[in-house]
Amino acid sequence: MKIQKNIFILLLFISINTFAQEYQKIWQTEIDSFDKLNGANPLQDGILFTGSSSIRMWKDPAKDFNNPKILNRGFGGSQIIDLIENFDKVILKYHPQKIVIYSGDNDIEEGKSAEIVFGDFCVLYGMIKAKLPNVEVYYIAIKPSLNRWAKVTEIKKANTMINEYLNAKSNAAFVDIFSPMIDFTGKPSEKWFMEDGLHMTDEGYQLWIKILAPYIK
Repeated sequence: MKIQKNIFILLLFISINTFAQEYQKIWQTEIDSFDKLNGANPLQDGILFTGSSSIRMWKDPAKDFNNPKILNRGFGGSQIIDLIENFDKVILKYHPQKIVIYSGDNDIEEGKSAEIVFGDFCVLYGMIKAKLPNVEVYYIAIKPSLNRWAKVTEIKKANTMINEYLNAKSNAAFVDIFSPMIDFTGKPSEKWFMEDGLHMTDEGYQLWIKILAPYIK
């Protein structure tokens, strides 16, 4: 019986280790593409935009904010845990002065509770501050997508918890893009979104630019 138990534990360990290795490979292609963009000398002390597809599909934030020291290192489909797992390659490598994060959207869509999203964010924030104590951290609220409106209660809960958490921190802020995206009907306006009701139009990004501008200057 003891032998069987030991075999089970060994197999479980192998399975978990294999899963972790495979999990890391999911984003390897995109992270490799970052290395190509970086060249031999990755930009240091700039403003790092990172997170999921709402960042990745942002065409040219450096141009939008008239700041050549803005880097876009978003990777589509990612969750907060992916920023944690790839922290050194996606965040620490650039030693930014400011970090703008959009993540948590996919987490909730995949079934994670607001509490889990909040907990993951706290871990990520702790990692950032441990390695980059003077960096400014700006978290963009999880947006109210038409496609994911059924999850809006959980989205609001996650936003509220992260907002309250960051309000107590220095050099950090919760950037509310959720409220301005809601129109008189109590739902998000269609003009902010592409046909999929999830990814944003140029008009949607123009709204975000206006809201984020005071933090980027």
